[in-house]
Amino acid sequence: MDINQKRNLRVIAFVGIIYFVLFIFPNASTMGSDNPIVYLHTDEFVTYPIVERMLEFDPDLSTTWGRLIIYGDYHYGYPFYFLSMLTLLPLRLIQGAGFYDHTEINILILRQVISVLPIILAAGALTYVITRFRKLWTSLFIFLFILTIPAVVRNNMHWWHPDALMVLAIALTFLFLDLDGYRLGKYFLLAAAACGMASAIKLMGFFFFLTIPVYLLLAWRRRGVEFKKIILSGALFVVVMLLVIVLSNPFLFYKGPREEMLATQSQKTIALSEGYTHEESLYYSLGPEYWRWTLTVSYGDPWFPLMLFLLLGLAAAVIPGRDIYRLLFAWIIPIGIYLMWFVAPKPDHYLLPLLIPLYATAASGVEILIIGLTSEKRWTRWAAYAGCAVYFLILLAQCFFQISTDIHQYTAYFKMV
Repeated sequence: MDINQKRNLRVIAFVGIIYFVLFIFPNASTMGSDNPIVYLHTDEFVTYPIVERMLEFDPDLSTTWGRLIIYGDYHYGYPFYFLSMLTLLPLRLIQGAGFYDHTEINILILRQVISVLPIILAAGALTYVITRFRKLWTSLFIFLFILTIPAVVRNNMHWWHPDALMVLAIALTFLFLDLDGYRLGKYFLLAAAACGMASAIKLMGFFFFLTIPVYLLLAWRRRGVEFKKIILSGALFVVVMLLVIVLSNPFLFYKGPREEMLATQSQKTIALSEGYTHEESLYYSLGPEYWRWTLTVSYGDPWFPLMLFLLLGLAAAVIPGRDIYRLLFAWIIPIGIYLMWFVAPKPDHYLLPLLIPLYATAASGVEILIIGLTSEKRWTRWAAYAGCAVYFLILLAQCFFQISTDIHQYTAYFKMV
């Protein structure tokens, strides 16, 4: 990066630090309680004891190893629990047995390090692949636009969950593909590792099945990479991805836990397609129209992401040299089809891997209109000016919705404590 890009990176990093600090206050809402466990989110109440058990040391090494590896909750991949354990390990070593008496501190650290920090890094990575940090205000807008999505803010508060790590792995996959620049070298393999990590945490990395072939096709067209190398690189990507999945989930080497994981994931697949109860419910109906309430509350008017999707497709088709839009479009199509038409439950965090990358492309509409501003035809230029004005008003309305909703969500936690 040149001096300007480094300066912009420092500004964005500073804003990210402020953002991180802001969430300490609501995430510390368990402090001062005689029984902080009652303030845990339902999911935290289930998952936190697993991390505590992983940190129980025993003179018998095999017992300690079993607690560390055979963690038991196979709804989420091992990396989520392993990284959570590593986050708390220094405190466990310093405090000894007293570690288990400080739930309020431990859960605050987990919320900040496993939920808030990864989503900040993911926003930064996506901002870079879109802007390369060349223009400060554009980069800052996209960075904050992602981080102020109401679903992102809600998932940052009072909720320690694997989704932020999964989104970060997805963002890193795009970042490493961008850094690779069609050389199919070390960064391409790092993209494979990040994709494998997204799969290891919550299986979402498998939705790169269209993005990677598009990237390889672009490598053939842009750099004239030999077809043989294209095939070998694609195969190597799959091998590295699978190796990361297996090695980052060491319990897979044991038959019992492996079979339990397969049974859990089978049940999870049914729940995702049919819902969590056997009762008929409109909430569990399949189709984009049944996501309307979730979108309206947590992401804005449903027409807004649809507009961004159409603009992204247009940008991928008409803007020269913006292959990142083509790659993002190839990601959004398959995961969007899956979530909109094949997933029955409608929580807002299910849409994060779809809509965070999509919202990161908010500037694509401006890039399209700038093409019109360079036209020699007066009516085209005037149409582009009008389009810019309309698009600016739409973005302004969306920003107002996001910020006002965020303020309401943020202050609500202080009224509850």
